[in-house]
Amino acid sequence: MANIDITQLETTEVIEDAGARSGADAELVAITSPKETQCNPECRDEIFVGQDTTFEVFIQNSGDQAITEMGYKAEVWIADGNGNPMMLAKDGSGADLVYNNPDVICDDVSVCDDQSLAAGAVFKGGKTTLQYGGGDATWTPTAGIYVIQIETYSDQDVDPGNDVQQVYVEVVDYLDIEIDIEWDDGSVVATGEGAKAFTVSVTLNGSTDFITHNLTMELDITGNVAQATADDGTDLLAATAASLVHSVNVGTDQIVMVYQNETDPTDNITEVRTIMSDDINNGVWTYSGSVLPDTSVTDAAYSIDVAIGGYSLYGQFESCMNTVVINSSDAEGNPTTTEEVYANFCEESFTKDDFTRNNADEITGTLSTFHDIRIAMLTVNQGYNNDGTGIPTFTVGAGEPGDLSVGISYVDAAVEHRGSSNTELYHWNVSFTITNADTGEVITDLANDCLQGVEPSYNYAMLGTGPEAFDQGHACTMVDFDVGTYTIEAELVMGGKTTDQKPSNNVVSMEKEVRNNLPIISSLDLVTQGDLYLGMENMLEFEVSVFDADDVTGEGLTYSWVGGANSIALAGCGGVGGEARTCTTPIIQDFVTTFPVVVTITDAHGGEVSEDIIIEIWNDGVASDSTNDGITMNYALTYFSKSPFTISVTDGDTAACSEITLPDGAGGELSGKYDPVAVVDYNPVTTYAANDVLAQSIDMVFDSGLGASSLWFTTNCNSPTLTQLLADGATNSEDDSTKSVLSTVLNGPVLPAGKFLLIADALQAKDAPSASISGFSAAAGMGGDLIMNWGLSGTALAGDKISVSITGTGVDFEVDLDKDSDTYTYSGSSTTHGESYDIEVAVCNNDGLCSTPIGSATVVADKQVDNAGATGVTVTEAGDKWTLEWTATGETTDVASWNVCYKNREAFDAANMPTTCVNTGSSDVMTADVMMSTAPGQYTVYFAVVPVDALGNTGTASSSGDAGADAAFNKANEGGEITNGTDDGDDKSSGELPGWTWGAIGGVVVVAFIAGAFILSRGGGDGEDKDWDY
Repeated sequence: MANIDITQLETTEVIEDAGARSGADAELVAITSPKETQCNPECRDEIFVGQDTTFEVFIQNSGDQAITEMGYKAEVWIADGNGNPMMLAKDGSGADLVYNNPDVICDDVSVCDDQSLAAGAVFKGGKTTLQYGGGDATWTPTAGIYVIQIETYSDQDVDPGNDVQQVYVEVVDYLDIEIDIEWDDGSVVATGEGAKAFTVSVTLNGSTDFITHNLTMELDITGNVAQATADDGTDLLAATAASLVHSVNVGTDQIVMVYQNETDPTDNITEVRTIMSDDINNGVWTYSGSVLPDTSVTDAAYSIDVAIGGYSLYGQFESCMNTVVINSSDAEGNPTTTEEVYANFCEESFTKDDFTRNNADEITGTLSTFHDIRIAMLTVNQGYNNDGTGIPTFTVGAGEPGDLSVGISYVDAAVEHRGSSNTELYHWNVSFTITNADTGEVITDLANDCLQGVEPSYNYAMLGTGPEAFDQGHACTMVDFDVGTYTIEAELVMGGKTTDQKPSNNVVSMEKEVRNNLPIISSLDLVTQGDLYLGMENMLEFEVSVFDADDVTGEGLTYSWVGGANSIALAGCGGVGGEARTCTTPIIQDFVTTFPVVVTITDAHGGEVSEDIIIEIWNDGVASDSTNDGITMNYALTYFSKSPFTISVTDGDTAACSEITLPDGAGGELSGKYDPVAVVDYNPVTTYAANDVLAQSIDMVFDSGLGASSLWFTTNCNSPTLTQLLADGATNSEDDSTKSVLSTVLNGPVLPAGKFLLIADALQAKDAPSASISGFSAAAGMGGDLIMNWGLSGTALAGDKISVSITGTGVDFEVDLDKDSDTYTYSGSSTTHGESYDIEVAVCNNDGLCSTPIGSATVVADKQVDNAGATGVTVTEAGDKWTLEWTATGETTDVASWNVCYKNREAFDAANMPTTCVNTGSSDVMTADVMMSTAPGQYTVYFAVVPVDALGNTGTASSSGDAGADAAFNKANEGGEITNGTDDGDDKSSGELPGWTWGAIGGVVVVAFIAGAFILSRGGGDGEDKDWDY
């Protein structure tokens, strides 16, 4: 037992009872996995969601006879906030999470691996993992609070009282940011000349969605590289911020909240941050670039290392908390201060996530062959027998938390081939250096095999692929650790004439504290449930869980319990043996407010450990006083202060508070005026902030003849905003039938000095408008406008109004309209394309009351034609017009028609499109005619085809782009000349015929004259057709 790894026992539960029992006794000594979650106040040993969890225990036969039949069972219970099991948890199929194995020890070798457990022996020689269904019992948890209960059972067990242990565990969500870098061609090691493209991927892998602010990726390129360029053009070899390591923001820039006051949401700060979330490309961000090896170096080699730099999260962190000191005076005028704490929202910076193993990555390359071997893992294995035999019960790796224990250990280095060619075989050795920093002692060893101590055993082989070679191997050395601080280092050395081209991954070290097997306190708990306060019925009860490898029963451990700033011994607590691990003591006045309790445990060898717990104990009392008119006030207060709490009350002036207006509790006012039947002036000796008050209540006792039915508190009875209703409805006093009582339970701080008003009149609420919204509709308009229309049911009165509310990203808009309004358009200048906006329209009055139903809708703003355009535009001259044809590109579901826009003589860009356009009338029509000018001239006409959506939003395009075209225009004037000036034809005033029209008219007259003469000449002969002559 002296060699049992103690760091595995940090969550050991209670060790009960003393020496061996008469008979067999299957005692569950301790649960070592899962570890118990402890919060004081921050939590440790939490389990992450989805983390496969096994159940590891120490089982001992504490009896004097062998156990020949035994089973065990693990159960997962859902717990309340106090760690009490409530109900069995379920797995994904709805079955109870119960792992019951009745066949742990039995006489049938075909059923049970073990046939007996001797008296005093520990099952499996130490820690054992519960088996279930042919393998390790494994729980994959979801978020929540649980109690793990494990028990042993046997018909031979003479003491079932020590068969069950429980541990409290919290399963929490985790954040995981994974970074990965790969060569785009899939190579493990890039080889040869030419540019080598790479891609960095950053992936958010948390158990729940989370958003990072200014997440950075650090990129470092080293080695023989002539050029390194990111796809965005960044020179990755140029120094930035005096460093060759490039820091790249991960995500997209957005305006986000970086601060918000807890109690005032309008008190906030927004700034631009680079945002990364699961909503951005499903939580995957990539960064690409390429490197060009330096061909002037024959054996050029290079590498690219990437790592997570840092990030911020937005939320209610401890750094956001703001403590406000409130200065006031007590009854004697002495200055007093109280504090109010506000948990505001802000940004908190982090440099790592919950899983750091995937926060960095690397790739390598070479012109020819890249030679590389590395240490993949360095571990220390402990828990062996004194001679180094046996199997380890505890393993810790480099970079993992945990101390070491004294005794025989094996240091193991796992190595692997990382070169570009697996057929390149490498000789290797590992040089171990173990240094005791306290004594200066140095232990060295050169090894390339591991024949015992670490499974599987390994005989030396070269690294690579080939006969008698393996891609991976490991070497180990045995070390006998003493107490002290040790540096454990392993250096991998490549043998032969080959040079390792990346020696930076050949050395791994860790620094560990090696300690004696002191008693381990796994938990110190306050057993007493609920809030603690002076005068409570239950006593204070504490319990400590401890395990000592040299004293398994714990009967040789000495317990000392002290409390308070002066470390006064707690009455009834302390002693030697298992019973002293609990402490039960009464609460006295000296314990009130913050009360530290320390338990010190000393083993038989003088090893001493302590653990403390700080509890809060509330003061409790009832302050009482009466007025001359016989009104009694009882103020019950449970509060965080050592000072007594008192009040004074006197009869107040009812006339000063007559004809007052009372609030309705919803931000408005009650109908009518009220006169109190009694006023009580109240003054406390002091006040306490809300965080210093656990519970408070008030009883106001008065003669039933007053008829008071409601109790109000005010600091100014003429101000409804400073007046609040405490109780509505009086009850008969249980102590005096002539008295009535108005009672209330309060939340928040102690009431300040003020007045209590006793009101007899019934409370009447104001009414909302009788008219209401009907036939409501809301839709998107052109340019991002939001268009609303509605009607009214009922008749709106003179004091009524139409209240419009619009909220959305960056928009919090309200406006009141005339009661007869039936439409409103919210300008698109204040909306964002594609964003949703919630709209509410209601009929309200000046009392702030609104009728129902209201008009409500969610509208998506539309300012543009999405993802559509024209391409392949052609222009064909057809007489006095041009015919344009084109094809659509992109997504055309948002296209209602097409505009063909044109301009003479000047090309145009997308920002300066002409307004002269021809519309097709349909999205299916991909052709349009543009009429030529009738005026002579010689110039170029420029065209662009753009989509138009159903709202009239029009796309933009340049005449020189894919959606553009141009055509030449040539037209002669009357003299046969072609003008190329700025005029488009004859410069004639309105109503004057151009000169060339007179020649045309004369030509028509001559032709008509000749045709008439010909017709008349046909009637001269006999017998000819008279109809024709006519």
